[in-house]
Amino acid sequence: MEAEREERRRAMQERKQTRKDEETRIRLNGNTGDVDFVGLVQAFRDAHAAEAQNHEEYVDNKICICVRKRPMSEKERQKKDHDSITCYHPHVWVHNAKLKVDGITKYLDHSSFKFDHAFDETLTNEQVYLHSTMPLIDFICAGTGGRATVFAYGQTGSGKTHTMEGIQALVAQDLFETLASGDLKCKTDDTIVLVAFFEIYSGFVQDLLNDRNKLKVLEDAKGEIVVNGLEEFEATDPSQFLNLVAKGNE
Repeated sequence: MEAEREERRRAMQERKQTRKDEETRIRLNGNTGDVDFVGLVQAFRDAHAAEAQNHEEYVDNKICICVRKRPMSEKERQKKDHDSITCYHPHVWVHNAKLKVDGITKYLDHSSFKFDHAFDETLTNEQVYLHSTMPLIDFICAGTGGRATVFAYGQTGSGKTHTMEGIQALVAQDLFETLASGDLKCKTDDTIVLVAFFEIYSGFVQDLLNDRNKLKVLEDAKGEIVVNGLEEFEATDPSQFLNLVAKGNE
């Protein structure tokens, strides 16, 4: 019996040391949170990694819905939150940490969502732009009256500004390069690039490039939405374009 007790103590100490080593390893890798849940998430990723598909370029002019995962913030690390989102294009999984009815056994409840593109935290703004926005430049420069909209939606701190600033810079560069190339119907010598910047906040509409003047959103006789009084400014190159955007963000 004594030998059995010693074996149990040894096994318990071994498990404690293994858990401690694993906790140290995940901390060094930048992850935080409960070591068991972190391990369960990693096991899920290992089992599903082969399901990830390559991103195809966005080619047709339809609504394209993308999701982008950001890295964990320092605030989240300090709170010892764990990474509970997995992006394997085109799917996103949310891993909900739970306990079984015994109050001890841990498990994950997985919710899966499918998008046109699912970008994980390793992908750059350039890669996001390539697969979501770049084809729209040719579309609007084709001379067919095409309109394109790119917008980001998400809670505060989700990374909207970081993504949109990157996309704006690339749009500015590619737009003027496309006009200068003369490959499409719209060309530099017959196209004017105008920039307007307004904000809708708490029921008010303000012109961010014109002293935050109050504006009205109306509908004209053709059923088109018009922002009455919104001032437009011409941009002749990427730098001027981005300077106007920066002014609006002040």
